[in-house]
Amino acid sequence: MKNYPPGPKRLPLLGNLFHIPTRHAYLKFTQYSKDLGSDVIYLDVAGMPFIVLNSLKACNDLLEKRSNIYSSRFHMTMGYELVDGRRFLPMQPYDTEWREGRRLVTQYLNAPGHQIPILECITEFVRKSLLPNLLNTPEDFFIHIRNGVGGSIISLAYGLLIKRVNDPWITLAEEGLTCITSAVLPGKWAVDIFPFLKHLPEWFPGAGFQKWAKEGRELMTRFFHEPFEASKKLIANGTAKPSFLSQSLEEIAANDPKMERLIENTGGMFIAGGADTSVTAVKNLVTVLLLFPEIQTKLQAEMDSVIGRDRLPELSDKPNLPYLHATLKECLRWRPIVPGGFPHMTTEDDEYNGYFIPKGSIVTGNTWAVFYDEECFPEPTKFDPTRFLTPDGHLRTDEDVPDPDFDATFGFGRRKCPGMDFGLASYWLSAASLIACFNITPEVGETGEPIPPKFEYLGKEVVLHPEPFKCRITPRSPEVAALIRAGYDENSEYI
Repeated sequence: MKNYPPGPKRLPLLGNLFHIPTRHAYLKFTQYSKDLGSDVIYLDVAGMPFIVLNSLKACNDLLEKRSNIYSSRFHMTMGYELVDGRRFLPMQPYDTEWREGRRLVTQYLNAPGHQIPILECITEFVRKSLLPNLLNTPEDFFIHIRNGVGGSIISLAYGLLIKRVNDPWITLAEEGLTCITSAVLPGKWAVDIFPFLKHLPEWFPGAGFQKWAKEGRELMTRFFHEPFEASKKLIANGTAKPSFLSQSLEEIAANDPKMERLIENTGGMFIAGGADTSVTAVKNLVTVLLLFPEIQTKLQAEMDSVIGRDRLPELSDKPNLPYLHATLKECLRWRPIVPGGFPHMTTEDDEYNGYFIPKGSIVTGNTWAVFYDEECFPEPTKFDPTRFLTPDGHLRTDEDVPDPDFDATFGFGRRKCPGMDFGLASYWLSAASLIACFNITPEVGETGEPIPPKFEYLGKEVVLHPEPFKCRITPRSPEVAALIRAGYDENSEYI
């Protein structure tokens, strides 16, 4: 008899189907791991093996060191098929098309001379979109973070002009990402567990998911096709900015529809891999600055001592701001962006620590469990940037402790995000600029008393977004406001 990893008691036929909640499943998996005394747990979801890795060691041992057999993807009927999410490279199986798409991305990101223009684009959007918009209409800060952080990703992918306010490409990207991350949420859709349900007509009782899928499929077509075609027109008339799309199209033969389709699909990977996660990271930072004003004070003191108040932060300042770096690491740990990880699939039978892992198993690294491991992070629910600092204030380099900049946050093995370095750069510069320029404080009631902020993480999607909340964002001084205004042309609609 096969020795599977431990797991909760299974029901006949259904197995552990009802042991996986549709929201915040990572919390339940973490608790199972503690209750069972095992960092690897096994669930049977109506006959489908589902394995959760709840420690960095287990994740690295399998998803990193054995990535040759742990790098495929499970065919999720809703996300992959009904919504046509198969076009997203992160959802594709480990095959030739996926490898070619990833090659295109890494080739663009790592090409000689490309790093500087990419970082310049990130800086431009922070200074010409994020900061001036926060200065002018701070109450819309959720939208401004999306535009300033996510807009740079779309510009790099397609070379499109992005509006400073209410850009339609950013809106389309957000709608598309919301759709696909909802479509692939493990346990949300019965059709993923019982694929035969996909044949039910929309009018059939209980088949309301078909209407949602139809609308999602139409949205996915627009998400991939419209920015691609708009970019091609700009390239044809010679007005496009340099981008992933322009470089990739230059390298293929004319009239090669197969490669054009691959490039179109890969453009969407940029947005899926960068825009949503970076935007969420900055929003999470705002929640931290509101909840822990003493940390905001320390960050601003460090910023003033290193940069002063007569210029804006540069990426080159990063090594000289260790408390800021530690705080951003702690944000990624305390509120993981993808807390449940993104499921891998095994392509061969395997064995780990005496446990059998069958071919075709869904295997996911539980990022929440990794970052809330009490042995690595004492008092894990406490927000404490100093856990990443030495006693003399330098960044720790302890290889035995998970580092949110590199471990788990951006995935594992051959599925790790190829643009993680640029995502971290965008996150750091956005955060540094926000802290250097603004005070973030609670809303004030009619009597002048601060209104305690309320934060909700509903867990409706793979990415753990904070729901919209209110706060006050004010410039730290008139001089800072003038510095922001000097950095952009207020008469220009586009960035």
